[in-house]
Amino acid sequence: MKMSKGAAEKSENDAGQEGVVTQPEQFTTVVGVGGGRFNKQQSGVSAISYLSALSETFAEIREAGPLLLSSLCLVSALEGADMALLPAVFYALQTDLGLHLNDLATMTLIQGVTSSAVAPFWGIIADRGILKRKTIIIMGCILQGLVTMLLSVVDQMVGMTILRALNGALLASLRPVANGVIADVTSEQRRGKVYGFVQLCSNVGLMAGGLIGTPLSTQLVWGWQGWRVSFIGIGSLSVLVGLFAACTMTEPERENSGKSAKERGALRQELGKLLSYFRMPTFCALIFQGWFGSIPWNAMGYSTLFYQVGGIGDAKAAILAAAGQASGAIGGLLGGLIGDRLSKRCPMHGRPLTAQISVLCGIPVAYLIFMIDPPEGEGAFFYYLGLVIFMGLTATWCGVGVNLPILTEIVRPEGRSTILAWEAALESTFAAILGNAMVGFLAQNVFGYKLDEDHKEAVSDPESRRALGKALTLTCFTPWLICWLAYTLLHWSYPKDLKRVRDEKMKDKKEARMKKQQEREEAKRAAREASKAQDGSAEALEQTVDASVDKSIEQTAGTVISV
Repeated sequence: MKMSKGAAEKSENDAGQEGVVTQPEQFTTVVGVGGGRFNKQQSGVSAISYLSALSETFAEIREAGPLLLSSLCLVSALEGADMALLPAVFYALQTDLGLHLNDLATMTLIQGVTSSAVAPFWGIIADRGILKRKTIIIMGCILQGLVTMLLSVVDQMVGMTILRALNGALLASLRPVANGVIADVTSEQRRGKVYGFVQLCSNVGLMAGGLIGTPLSTQLVWGWQGWRVSFIGIGSLSVLVGLFAACTMTEPERENSGKSAKERGALRQELGKLLSYFRMPTFCALIFQGWFGSIPWNAMGYSTLFYQVGGIGDAKAAILAAAGQASGAIGGLLGGLIGDRLSKRCPMHGRPLTAQISVLCGIPVAYLIFMIDPPEGEGAFFYYLGLVIFMGLTATWCGVGVNLPILTEIVRPEGRSTILAWEAALESTFAAILGNAMVGFLAQNVFGYKLDEDHKEAVSDPESRRALGKALTLTCFTPWLICWLAYTLLHWSYPKDLKRVRDEKMKDKKEARMKKQQEREEAKRAAREASKAQDGSAEALEQTVDASVDKSIEQTAGTVISV
Protein backbone atom coordinates (compact mmCIF):
# COMPACT_ATOMS: atom_id res chain seq x y z
CA MET A 1 0.00 0.00 0.00
CA LYS A 2 1.43 3.38 -1.02
CA MET A 3 0.99 6.59 0.94
CA SER A 4 0.98 10.12 -0.38
CA LYS A 5 3.72 12.48 0.68
CA GLY A 6 1.32 14.51 2.83
CA ALA A 7 -0.06 11.43 4.52
CA ALA A 8 3.44 10.17 5.21
CA GLU A 9 4.44 13.52 6.72
CA LYS A 10 1.29 13.53 8.86
CA SER A 11 2.02 9.98 10.02
CA GLU A 12 5.60 10.96 10.92
CA ASN A 13 4.42 14.01 12.84
CA ASP A 14 1.89 11.94 14.76
CA ALA A 15 4.59 9.41 15.54
CA GLY A 16 6.81 12.14 16.90
CA GLN A 17 4.04 13.35 19.15
CA GLU A 18 3.16 9.90 20.50
CA GLY A 19 6.73 8.51 20.73
CA VAL A 20 5.96 5.54 18.47
CA VAL A 21 6.14 4.71 14.79
CA THR A 22 2.68 4.22 13.36
CA GLN A 23 1.72 1.78 10.67
CA PRO A 24 -0.36 2.45 7.58
CA GLU A 25 -4.06 2.01 7.98
CA GLN A 26 -5.49 -1.50 7.70
CA PHE A 27 -2.13 -3.08 8.59
CA THR A 28 -2.66 -6.84 8.73
CA THR A 29 -0.19 -9.42 10.02
CA VAL A 30 -0.46 -13.15 10.61
CA VAL A 31 2.35 -14.81 12.55
CA GLY A 32 2.59 -18.48 13.55
CA VAL A 33 4.03 -19.02 17.01
CA GLY A 34 4.31 -22.39 18.69
CA GLY A 35 1.78 -23.94 16.35
CA GLY A 36 -0.74 -21.13 16.86
CA ARG A 37 -1.62 -18.04 14.83
CA PHE A 38 -1.46 -14.43 15.98
CA ASN A 39 -3.78 -12.14 13.98
CA LYS A 40 -3.77 -8.37 14.19
CA GLN A 41 -5.87 -6.05 11.99
CA GLN A 42 -6.78 -2.56 13.08
CA SER A 43 -6.41 1.09 12.08
CA GLY A 44 -3.34 3.02 13.16
CA VAL A 45 -1.78 0.11 15.07
CA SER A 46 1.45 0.95 16.86
CA ALA A 47 4.32 -1.08 15.42
CA ILE A 48 6.24 -0.93 18.67
CA SER A 49 3.23 -2.12 20.66
CA TYR A 50 2.72 -4.93 18.17
CA LEU A 51 6.38 -5.98 18.28
CA SER A 52 6.27 -5.84 22.09
CA ALA A 53 3.28 -8.18 22.12
CA LEU A 54 5.03 -10.45 19.63
CA SER A 55 8.18 -10.57 21.78
CA GLU A 56 6.09 -11.45 24.82
CA THR A 57 4.53 -14.28 22.81
CA PHE A 58 7.99 -15.63 22.00
CA ALA A 59 9.04 -15.10 25.65
CA GLU A 60 6.36 -17.58 26.72
CA ILE A 61 8.25 -20.41 25.03
CA ARG A 62 11.74 -19.64 26.38
CA GLU A 63 13.57 -22.66 27.75
CA ALA A 64 17.14 -23.50 28.70
CA GLY A 65 19.29 -24.86 25.87
CA PRO A 66 20.47 -28.48 25.99
CA LEU A 67 24.12 -27.70 26.77
CA LEU A 68 23.26 -25.22 29.51
CA LEU A 69 20.68 -27.57 31.00
CA SER A 70 23.17 -30.46 30.86
CA SER A 71 25.76 -28.40 32.74
CA LEU A 72 23.29 -27.39 35.44
CA CYS A 73 22.01 -30.96 35.81
CA LEU A 74 25.56 -32.28 36.22
CA VAL A 75 26.25 -29.62 38.85
CA SER A 76 23.09 -30.63 40.72
CA ALA A 77 23.97 -34.34 40.56
CA LEU A 78 27.44 -33.54 41.84
CA GLU A 79 25.99 -31.64 44.79
CA GLY A 80 23.69 -34.55 45.64
CA ALA A 81 26.51 -37.10 45.46
CA ASP A 82 28.70 -35.03 47.76
CA MET A 83 25.87 -34.63 50.28
CA ALA A 84 25.35 -38.41 50.40
CA LEU A 85 29.03 -39.32 50.54
CA LEU A 86 29.81 -38.65 54.21
CA PRO A 87 26.85 -40.62 55.67
CA ALA A 88 27.55 -43.42 53.19
CA VAL A 89 31.15 -43.95 54.32
CA PHE A 90 30.76 -43.14 58.00
CA TYR A 91 30.68 -46.77 59.12
CA ALA A 92 34.13 -47.19 57.56
CA LEU A 93 35.31 -43.95 59.20
CA GLN A 94 34.08 -45.28 62.51
CA THR A 95 36.02 -48.54 62.21
CA ASP A 96 39.17 -47.12 60.60
CA LEU A 97 39.51 -43.79 62.44
CA GLY A 98 37.53 -44.46 65.61
CA LEU A 99 34.98 -41.69 65.03
CA HIS A 100 31.64 -41.68 66.86
CA LEU A 101 28.08 -40.85 65.86
CA ASN A 102 28.39 -37.48 67.57
CA ASP A 103 31.35 -36.72 65.31
CA LEU A 104 29.21 -37.34 62.24
CA ALA A 105 26.48 -35.11 63.64
CA THR A 106 29.04 -32.39 64.39
CA MET A 107 30.56 -32.47 60.91
CA THR A 108 27.13 -32.48 59.26
CA LEU A 109 25.89 -29.62 61.42
CA ILE A 110 28.98 -27.46 60.84
CA GLN A 111 28.85 -28.10 57.10
CA GLY A 112 25.14 -27.19 57.00
CA VAL A 113 25.52 -24.02 59.07
CA THR A 114 28.55 -22.88 57.05
CA SER A 115 26.73 -23.50 53.80
CA SER A 116 23.70 -21.56 55.01
CA ALA A 117 25.81 -18.64 56.24
CA VAL A 118 27.83 -18.31 53.03
CA ALA A 119 25.06 -18.91 50.47
CA PRO A 120 23.67 -15.32 50.57
CA PHE A 121 27.10 -13.87 49.81
CA TRP A 122 27.39 -16.00 46.68
CA GLY A 123 24.00 -14.71 45.59
CA ILE A 124 25.05 -11.11 46.23
CA ILE A 125 28.30 -11.60 44.29
CA ALA A 126 26.33 -13.00 41.36
CA ASP A 127 23.61 -10.34 41.32
CA ARG A 128 25.99 -7.42 41.77
CA GLY A 129 28.10 -8.66 38.88
CA ILE A 130 31.31 -8.96 40.92
CA LEU A 131 31.80 -12.35 39.28
CA LYS A 132 29.98 -13.89 36.36
CA ARG A 133 27.63 -16.68 37.33
CA LYS A 134 29.46 -19.03 34.99
CA THR A 135 32.71 -18.23 36.81
CA ILE A 136 31.09 -18.86 40.21
CA ILE A 137 29.76 -22.26 39.14
CA ILE A 138 33.07 -23.34 37.58
CA MET A 139 35.06 -22.15 40.59
CA GLY A 140 32.67 -23.84 43.01
CA CYS A 141 32.88 -27.20 41.22
CA ILE A 142 36.66 -27.27 40.84
CA LEU A 143 37.55 -25.98 44.33
CA GLN A 144 34.96 -28.20 45.98
CA GLY A 145 36.42 -31.17 44.14
CA LEU A 146 39.93 -30.37 45.35
CA VAL A 147 38.70 -30.05 48.95
CA THR A 148 36.89 -33.38 48.69
CA MET A 149 40.06 -35.06 47.45
CA LEU A 150 41.97 -33.57 50.40
CA LEU A 151 39.52 -35.32 52.73
CA SER A 152 40.92 -38.66 51.55
CA VAL A 153 44.30 -37.99 53.20
CA VAL A 154 43.06 -36.52 56.52
CA ASP A 155 42.79 -38.80 59.56
CA GLN A 156 41.90 -36.36 62.35
CA MET A 157 38.43 -35.19 63.36
CA VAL A 158 39.47 -31.51 63.50
CA GLY A 159 40.96 -31.55 60.02
CA MET A 160 37.94 -33.31 58.54
CA THR A 161 35.57 -30.84 60.21
CA ILE A 162 37.47 -27.86 58.79
CA LEU A 163 37.48 -29.36 55.32
CA ARG A 164 33.76 -30.21 55.50
CA ALA A 165 33.03 -26.62 56.52
CA LEU A 166 35.05 -25.36 53.54
CA ASN A 167 33.29 -27.91 51.36
CA GLY A 168 29.90 -26.59 52.49
CA ALA A 169 30.92 -23.01 51.76
CA LEU A 170 31.89 -23.96 48.20
CA LEU A 171 28.82 -26.12 47.61
CA ALA A 172 26.69 -23.14 48.65
CA SER A 173 27.79 -21.35 45.49
CA LEU A 174 26.16 -23.88 43.19
CA ARG A 175 22.44 -24.18 43.89
CA PRO A 176 21.24 -20.55 44.24
CA VAL A 177 23.34 -19.33 41.33
CA ALA A 178 22.24 -22.22 39.10
CA ASN A 179 18.59 -21.62 40.02
CA GLY A 180 19.01 -17.95 39.16
CA VAL A 181 20.39 -18.90 35.74
CA ILE A 182 17.40 -21.18 35.12
CA ALA A 183 15.01 -18.36 36.02
CA ASP A 184 16.69 -16.02 33.52
CA VAL A 185 16.65 -18.40 30.56
CA THR A 186 13.27 -20.10 31.15
CA SER A 187 9.81 -18.59 30.86
CA GLU A 188 7.58 -18.51 33.93
CA GLN A 189 5.25 -21.18 32.58
CA ARG A 190 8.08 -23.72 32.15
CA ARG A 191 10.34 -23.11 35.14
CA GLY A 192 8.72 -25.82 37.23
CA LYS A 193 9.56 -28.48 34.65
CA VAL A 194 13.19 -27.38 34.36
CA TYR A 195 13.59 -27.16 38.13
CA GLY A 196 12.12 -30.67 38.26
CA PHE A 197 14.79 -31.99 35.88
CA VAL A 198 17.52 -30.40 37.97
CA GLN A 199 16.04 -31.80 41.19
CA LEU A 200 15.82 -35.23 39.57
CA CYS A 201 19.54 -35.08 38.83
CA SER A 202 20.22 -34.09 42.43
CA ASN A 203 18.34 -37.17 43.65
CA VAL A 204 20.23 -39.34 41.18
CA GLY A 205 23.44 -37.99 42.68
CA LEU A 206 22.19 -38.80 46.17
CA MET A 207 21.40 -42.36 45.12
CA ALA A 208 24.73 -42.82 43.39
CA GLY A 209 26.67 -41.46 46.34
CA GLY A 210 24.92 -43.84 48.72
CA LEU A 211 24.80 -46.97 46.59
CA ILE A 212 28.41 -46.68 45.41
CA GLY A 213 30.01 -45.15 48.48
CA THR A 214 28.57 -47.56 51.06
CA PRO A 215 29.83 -50.90 49.66
CA LEU A 216 33.08 -49.39 48.39
CA SER A 217 33.96 -47.77 51.73
CA THR A 218 34.83 -51.05 53.47
CA GLN A 219 36.83 -52.53 50.57
CA LEU A 220 40.49 -52.23 49.64
CA VAL A 221 41.19 -50.77 46.20
CA TRP A 222 44.82 -51.17 45.08
CA GLY A 223 45.84 -51.11 48.73
CA TRP A 224 43.80 -47.98 49.48
CA GLN A 225 40.89 -47.93 51.89
CA GLY A 226 37.64 -47.72 49.96
CA TRP A 227 36.34 -44.59 51.67
CA ARG A 228 39.47 -42.72 50.60
CA VAL A 229 38.92 -43.86 47.01
CA SER A 230 35.31 -42.64 47.26
CA PHE A 231 36.44 -39.14 48.26
CA ILE A 232 39.01 -39.08 45.45
CA GLY A 233 36.44 -40.29 42.93
CA ILE A 234 33.78 -37.73 43.84
CA GLY A 235 36.39 -34.97 43.95
CA SER A 236 37.73 -35.90 40.52
CA LEU A 237 34.20 -35.91 39.08
CA SER A 238 33.67 -32.44 40.56
CA VAL A 239 36.73 -31.11 38.77
CA LEU A 240 35.60 -32.72 35.50
CA VAL A 241 32.13 -31.19 35.83
CA GLY A 242 33.73 -27.78 36.37
CA LEU A 243 35.85 -28.21 33.23
CA PHE A 244 32.79 -29.35 31.27
CA ALA A 245 30.88 -26.25 32.38
CA ALA A 246 33.84 -24.08 31.39
CA CYS A 247 33.82 -25.53 27.87
CA THR A 248 30.07 -25.68 27.20
CA MET A 249 28.27 -23.19 29.43
CA THR A 250 27.64 -19.64 28.19
CA GLU A 251 26.84 -16.70 30.44
CA PRO A 252 23.14 -16.01 29.77
CA GLU A 253 21.96 -12.47 29.21
CA ARG A 254 20.16 -10.90 32.13
CA GLU A 255 17.33 -8.45 32.20
CA ASN A 256 18.20 -5.04 33.63
CA SER A 257 21.88 -5.97 33.72
CA GLY A 258 23.17 -2.55 32.76
CA LYS A 259 23.46 -1.14 36.26
CA SER A 260 26.83 0.03 37.43
CA ALA A 261 28.47 -1.26 40.56
CA LYS A 262 27.71 2.04 42.24
CA GLU A 263 24.01 1.63 41.51
CA ARG A 264 24.00 -1.92 42.79
CA GLY A 265 25.17 -0.72 46.16
CA ALA A 266 27.34 -2.11 48.90
CA LEU A 267 26.74 -4.72 51.58
CA ARG A 268 24.60 -2.37 53.64
CA GLN A 269 22.31 -1.90 50.69
CA GLU A 270 22.14 -5.66 50.21
CA LEU A 271 21.03 -6.07 53.81
CA GLY A 272 18.45 -3.40 53.13
CA LYS A 273 17.34 -5.48 50.16
CA LEU A 274 16.92 -8.47 52.47
CA LEU A 275 14.71 -6.39 54.74
CA SER A 276 12.70 -5.37 51.69
CA TYR A 277 12.13 -9.05 50.96
CA PHE A 278 10.61 -9.48 54.39
CA ARG A 279 8.14 -6.73 53.52
CA MET A 280 6.74 -9.09 50.88
CA PRO A 281 4.11 -11.38 52.46
CA THR A 282 4.83 -14.14 49.95
CA PHE A 283 8.53 -14.28 50.87
CA CYS A 284 7.65 -14.40 54.58
CA ALA A 285 5.17 -17.22 53.98
CA LEU A 286 7.72 -19.24 52.00
CA ILE A 287 10.43 -18.73 54.61
CA PHE A 288 8.00 -19.69 57.37
CA GLN A 289 6.96 -22.88 55.61
CA GLY A 290 10.60 -23.62 54.80
CA TRP A 291 11.59 -23.47 58.44
CA PHE A 292 9.12 -26.24 59.25
CA GLY A 293 8.74 -27.99 55.90
CA SER A 294 12.45 -28.90 55.74
CA ILE A 295 12.53 -30.48 59.20
CA PRO A 296 10.80 -33.75 58.16
CA TRP A 297 13.13 -34.30 55.21
CA ASN A 298 16.15 -33.61 57.40
CA ALA A 299 14.80 -36.05 59.98
CA MET A 300 14.31 -38.74 57.34
CA GLY A 301 18.00 -39.50 57.76
CA TYR A 302 16.87 -41.76 60.62
CA SER A 303 14.54 -43.76 58.37
CA THR A 304 17.21 -46.34 57.49
CA LEU A 305 17.91 -46.87 61.18
CA PHE A 306 14.16 -47.20 61.76
CA TYR A 307 13.94 -50.01 59.20
CA GLN A 308 16.96 -51.78 60.70
CA VAL A 309 15.62 -51.51 64.24
CA GLY A 310 12.33 -52.94 62.97
CA GLY A 311 14.05 -56.09 61.71
CA ILE A 312 14.66 -55.16 58.06
CA GLY A 313 18.07 -56.38 56.85
CA ASP A 314 20.83 -53.95 55.94
CA ALA A 315 20.61 -54.64 52.21
CA LYS A 316 16.84 -54.22 52.13
CA ALA A 317 17.09 -51.07 54.23
CA ALA A 318 19.52 -49.66 51.67
CA ILE A 319 17.09 -50.57 48.88
CA LEU A 320 14.28 -48.76 50.70
CA ALA A 321 16.45 -45.66 51.05
CA ALA A 322 17.39 -45.79 47.36
CA ALA A 323 13.75 -46.29 46.39
CA GLY A 324 12.85 -43.18 48.35
CA GLN A 325 15.48 -41.15 46.50
CA ALA A 326 14.48 -42.54 43.10
CA SER A 327 10.77 -41.92 43.59
CA GLY A 328 11.59 -38.49 45.02
CA ALA A 329 13.51 -37.65 41.85
CA ILE A 330 10.53 -38.59 39.69
CA GLY A 331 8.20 -36.84 42.12
CA GLY A 332 10.17 -33.61 41.84
CA LEU A 333 9.86 -33.67 38.05
CA LEU A 334 6.18 -34.56 38.36
CA GLY A 335 5.67 -31.68 40.80
CA GLY A 336 7.27 -29.25 38.38
CA LEU A 337 4.98 -30.35 35.56
CA ILE A 338 1.87 -30.27 37.77
CA GLY A 339 2.80 -26.84 39.12
CA ASP A 340 3.27 -25.50 35.59
CA ARG A 341 -0.03 -26.97 34.41
CA LEU A 342 -2.07 -25.68 37.37
CA SER A 343 -0.34 -22.31 37.14
CA LYS A 344 -1.37 -22.07 33.50
CA ARG A 345 -4.96 -22.97 34.36
CA CYS A 346 -5.13 -20.74 37.45
CA PRO A 347 -2.19 -18.27 37.48
CA MET A 348 -2.81 -16.85 40.95
CA HIS A 349 -3.69 -20.02 42.87
CA GLY A 350 -2.32 -22.96 40.88
CA ARG A 351 1.08 -23.22 42.56
CA PRO A 352 -0.19 -22.76 46.16
CA LEU A 353 -2.77 -25.47 45.46
CA THR A 354 -0.01 -27.76 44.18
CA ALA A 355 1.87 -27.33 47.46
CA GLN A 356 -1.18 -28.02 49.61
CA ILE A 357 -1.97 -31.24 47.74
CA SER A 358 1.62 -32.43 48.10
CA VAL A 359 1.82 -31.73 51.84
CA LEU A 360 -1.53 -33.41 52.48
CA CYS A 361 -0.25 -36.52 50.70
CA GLY A 362 2.85 -36.72 52.88
CA ILE A 363 1.23 -36.47 56.32
CA PRO A 364 -0.86 -39.70 56.29
CA VAL A 365 1.87 -41.69 54.53
CA ALA A 366 4.39 -40.75 57.22
CA TYR A 367 1.92 -41.93 59.85
CA LEU A 368 1.44 -45.27 58.06
CA ILE A 369 5.20 -45.81 57.79
CA PHE A 370 6.29 -44.91 61.29
CA MET A 371 3.26 -45.68 63.48
CA ILE A 372 1.48 -48.71 61.99
CA ASP A 373 3.00 -52.15 62.59
CA PRO A 374 3.88 -53.75 59.24
CA PRO A 375 2.97 -57.31 58.26
CA GLU A 376 5.31 -59.97 59.57
CA GLY A 377 7.95 -61.64 57.45
CA GLU A 378 8.64 -60.59 53.87
CA GLY A 379 5.45 -58.53 53.79
CA ALA A 380 7.10 -55.81 55.91
CA PHE A 381 9.61 -54.96 53.20
CA PHE A 382 6.98 -54.61 50.48
CA TYR A 383 4.70 -52.68 52.84
CA TYR A 384 7.42 -50.10 53.44
CA LEU A 385 8.48 -50.13 49.79
CA GLY A 386 5.01 -49.22 48.51
CA LEU A 387 4.57 -46.41 51.04
CA VAL A 388 8.07 -45.01 50.46
CA ILE A 389 7.53 -44.89 46.70
CA PHE A 390 4.13 -43.24 47.10
CA MET A 391 5.58 -40.62 49.43
CA GLY A 392 8.44 -39.91 47.05
CA LEU A 393 6.05 -39.46 44.12
CA THR A 394 3.58 -37.17 45.90
CA ALA A 395 5.21 -35.37 48.84
CA THR A 396 8.08 -33.82 46.86
CA TRP A 397 6.30 -31.27 44.65
CA CYS A 398 6.74 -28.14 46.74
CA GLY A 399 10.37 -27.22 46.12
CA VAL A 400 10.55 -27.26 42.33
CA GLY A 401 6.88 -26.85 41.50
CA VAL A 402 6.06 -24.05 43.93
CA ASN A 403 8.84 -22.43 45.96
CA LEU A 404 11.47 -21.78 43.29
CA PRO A 405 9.07 -20.56 40.55
CA ILE A 406 7.26 -18.22 42.95
CA LEU A 407 10.48 -16.77 44.37
CA THR A 408 11.75 -15.96 40.89
CA GLU A 409 8.46 -14.27 39.99
CA ILE A 410 8.07 -11.92 42.96
CA VAL A 411 11.42 -10.11 42.56
CA ARG A 412 13.15 -8.26 39.76
CA PRO A 413 15.41 -10.37 37.53
CA GLU A 414 18.60 -8.80 38.88
CA GLY A 415 17.74 -10.01 42.41
CA ARG A 416 16.89 -13.64 41.73
CA SER A 417 20.15 -15.27 42.81
CA THR A 418 20.17 -13.24 46.01
CA ILE A 419 16.64 -14.09 47.09
CA LEU A 420 17.16 -17.78 46.30
CA ALA A 421 20.37 -17.78 48.34
CA TRP A 422 18.72 -16.06 51.31
CA GLU A 423 15.80 -18.47 51.16
CA ALA A 424 18.12 -21.49 51.10
CA ALA A 425 20.19 -20.10 53.98
CA LEU A 426 17.26 -19.25 56.24
CA GLU A 427 15.51 -22.52 55.49
CA SER A 428 18.40 -24.99 55.76
CA THR A 429 19.86 -23.51 58.95
CA PHE A 430 16.63 -24.05 60.86
CA ALA A 431 16.25 -27.58 59.49
CA ALA A 432 19.88 -28.51 60.22
CA ILE A 433 19.51 -27.51 63.86
CA LEU A 434 16.05 -28.97 64.52
CA GLY A 435 15.90 -31.96 62.13
CA ASN A 436 18.14 -34.82 63.23
CA ALA A 437 18.69 -33.30 66.66
CA MET A 438 14.95 -33.18 67.36
CA VAL A 439 14.44 -36.83 66.39
CA GLY A 440 17.31 -37.99 68.57
CA PHE A 441 16.15 -35.94 71.55
CA LEU A 442 12.52 -37.09 71.33
CA ALA A 443 13.39 -40.74 70.73
CA GLN A 444 15.86 -41.01 73.61
CA ASN A 445 14.53 -38.60 76.23
CA VAL A 446 10.77 -38.64 75.61
CA PHE A 447 9.79 -41.96 74.06
CA GLY A 448 12.47 -44.22 75.62
CA TYR A 449 14.69 -45.27 72.72
CA LYS A 450 17.74 -47.09 74.15
CA LEU A 451 20.57 -45.59 72.12
CA ASP A 452 23.31 -46.86 74.42
CA GLU A 453 22.41 -50.53 74.19
CA ASP A 454 24.33 -53.00 72.10
CA HIS A 455 23.39 -52.76 68.43
CA LYS A 456 22.26 -56.38 68.17
CA GLU A 457 19.86 -56.03 71.08
CA ALA A 458 18.47 -52.79 69.69
CA VAL A 459 17.72 -54.38 66.33
CA SER A 460 15.39 -56.96 67.89
CA ASP A 461 13.71 -54.48 70.25
CA PRO A 462 10.19 -53.49 69.06
CA GLU A 463 9.96 -50.88 71.81
CA SER A 464 12.93 -49.02 70.35
CA ARG A 465 11.31 -49.16 66.91
CA ARG A 466 8.09 -47.70 68.31
CA ALA A 467 10.00 -44.99 70.18
CA LEU A 468 11.89 -43.97 67.06
CA GLY A 469 8.69 -44.19 65.01
CA LYS A 470 6.85 -41.86 67.39
CA ALA A 471 9.71 -39.36 67.25
CA LEU A 472 9.74 -39.46 63.45
CA THR A 473 5.96 -39.16 63.23
CA LEU A 474 5.87 -36.15 65.52
CA THR A 475 8.79 -34.55 63.69
CA CYS A 476 6.97 -35.01 60.37
CA PHE A 477 3.33 -34.42 61.30
CA THR A 478 3.58 -31.16 63.25
CA PRO A 479 5.98 -29.29 60.91
CA TRP A 480 4.08 -30.41 57.81
CA LEU A 481 0.79 -29.23 59.29
CA ILE A 482 2.31 -25.79 59.95
CA CYS A 483 3.77 -25.89 56.44
CA TRP A 484 0.31 -26.54 54.95
CA LEU A 485 -1.13 -23.54 56.82
CA ALA A 486 1.72 -21.36 55.53
CA TYR A 487 0.97 -22.39 51.95
CA THR A 488 -2.65 -21.41 52.54
CA LEU A 489 -1.48 -17.82 53.07
CA LEU A 490 -0.09 -17.78 49.52
CA HIS A 491 -3.62 -17.70 48.11
CA TRP A 492 -3.83 -14.18 49.57
CA SER A 493 -0.25 -12.91 49.32
CA TYR A 494 0.96 -14.32 45.99
CA PRO A 495 -1.55 -12.45 43.76
CA LYS A 496 -0.72 -9.16 45.50
CA ASP A 497 3.05 -9.53 45.19
CA LEU A 498 2.81 -10.77 41.61
CA LYS A 499 0.66 -7.78 40.66
CA ARG A 500 3.17 -5.45 42.32
CA VAL A 501 6.08 -6.90 40.34
CA ARG A 502 4.17 -6.73 37.07
CA ASP A 503 3.17 -3.12 37.76
CA GLU A 504 6.83 -2.29 38.40
CA LYS A 505 7.82 -3.93 35.12
CA MET A 506 5.16 -1.95 33.25
CA LYS A 507 6.38 1.23 34.93
CA ASP A 508 9.96 0.46 33.91
CA LYS A 509 8.88 -0.18 30.32
CA LYS A 510 6.92 3.07 30.27
CA GLU A 511 9.87 5.03 31.63
CA ALA A 512 12.19 3.39 29.09
CA ARG A 513 9.75 4.26 26.30
CA MET A 514 9.53 7.87 27.49
CA LYS A 515 13.32 8.05 27.69
CA LYS A 516 13.63 6.81 24.12
CA GLN A 517 11.04 9.36 23.04
CA GLN A 518 13.01 12.15 24.72
CA GLU A 519 16.21 10.95 23.05
CA ARG A 520 14.41 10.88 19.72
CA GLU A 521 13.09 14.43 20.23
CA GLU A 522 16.54 15.65 21.23
CA ALA A 523 18.03 14.03 18.13
CA LYS A 524 15.41 15.71 15.93
CA ARG A 525 16.02 19.05 17.63
CA ALA A 526 19.77 18.73 17.12
CA ALA A 527 19.21 17.83 13.47
CA ARG A 528 16.99 20.88 12.97
CA GLU A 529 19.53 23.15 14.64
CA ALA A 530 22.31 21.69 12.51
CA SER A 531 20.19 22.23 9.42
CA LYS A 532 19.49 25.82 10.41
CA ALA A 533 23.18 26.36 11.05
CA GLN A 534 24.00 24.99 7.63
CA ASP A 535 21.34 27.20 6.02
CA GLY A 536 22.70 30.24 7.88
CA SER A 537 26.24 29.46 6.78
CA ALA A 538 25.14 29.10 3.17
CA GLU A 539 23.26 32.40 3.29
CA ALA A 540 26.23 34.20 4.85
CA LEU A 541 28.53 32.71 2.21
CA GLU A 542 26.19 33.87 -0.53
CA GLN A 543 26.09 37.39 0.91
CA THR A 544 29.89 37.45 1.14
CA VAL A 545 30.23 36.32 -2.47
CA ASP A 546 27.70 38.92 -3.61
CA ALA A 547 29.52 41.66 -1.72
CA SER A 548 32.84 40.59 -3.22
CA VAL A 549 31.38 40.58 -6.73
CA ASP A 550 29.79 44.00 -6.23
CA LYS A 551 33.04 45.42 -4.94
CA SER A 552 34.95 43.93 -7.86
CA ILE A 553 32.46 45.44 -10.33
CA GLU A 554 32.74 48.85 -8.68
CA GLN A 555 36.53 48.71 -8.82
CA THR A 556 36.43 47.69 -12.49
CA ALA A 557 33.93 50.43 -13.30
CA GLY A 558 36.08 53.02 -11.52
CA THR A 559 39.13 51.92 -13.46
CA VAL A 560 37.26 52.18 -16.77
CA ILE A 561 35.96 55.68 -15.94
CA SER A 562 39.41 56.90 -14.96
CA VAL A 563 40.84 55.60 -18.21
